[in-house]
Amino acid sequence: MSLVNDPQAAQTALTRFELASGVQRGSQLLLYPRCLVHRSDAHLETLPLARVNALRVAFERNPRQLGWGAALVVIALVLLALAGPLGTAASHAAGDMASSAQGVARALYALFRILEGIAAILPALALAAALSGAALGVFGWRGSTTLTVALGGEARVYSVRGRSTQLLDFAEMASERLMANAK
Repeated sequence: MSLVNDPQAAQTALTRFELASGVQRGSQLLLYPRCLVHRSDAHLETLPLARVNALRVAFERNPRQLGWGAALVVIALVLLALAGPLGTAASHAAGDMASSAQGVARALYALFRILEGIAAILPALALAAALSGAALGVFGWRGSTTLTVALGGEARVYSVRGRSTQLLDFAEMASERLMANAK
């Protein structure tokens, strides 16, 4: 049977939702009276509403990203706290070893100069860790809105970054269609 002659294909979607962010970015969900369609440039999946057992939509923050963000900020503070004393101690120790011309003293002098160089780099590393931690914290706080469609033992998950009231509205309309078809 041709899609052109199919009355179901000729129907217009009741509502649609564009997945603008996340893993499925660029695809869209379309709700028809009897099915839910997930369409992208390289993917098409039709889920008959009669097979859908449950819908779940939820906004959740990402505690893992929040935790890693906080940990990176703490690491940045520790690196920053260590940079000054380590640099000062290495500089004084290198100065004490500079006057001696013996082999072991020269090796210690080189070691203390390396430690002094590392101490000079620590503030830049601390800044990078703090910025990375702040970014992870923001992404974790921003969270994601996830629509889960349960189909008898398996589930399809559609997720977008941030709090999406449009996805909540889409899920509400799909839920209404599920209830209407169950009668």
